[in-house]
Amino acid sequence: MYRNLVSALYVINIVFQAIFTLLFPPALLFFINYLCVSYLSFPKWSYAISISLGFIMGLISMIKFAITASEGLERLEKQRKNKKD
Repeated sequence: MYRNLVSALYVINIVFQAIFTLLFPPALLFFINYLCVSYLSFPKWSYAISISLGFIMGLISMIKFAITASEGLERLEKQRKNKKD
């Protein structure tokens, strides 16, 4: 039962980190763009460009994280199998 709980929490952690890595870059670029529009009088259409670039960067970051997390999960599974044998 303990291993099932740890596995479930590990999966929930991975899901939340993947969502965070997807949404943080557009939010950060939106904030930076907001400051640029407010104080440096950038055009308002720059929001569309910065949010689009943010989602592209977030998607790439999320894919890299998912690959790394799946490799880590495979290593854990191999370690568990080695301990059982």
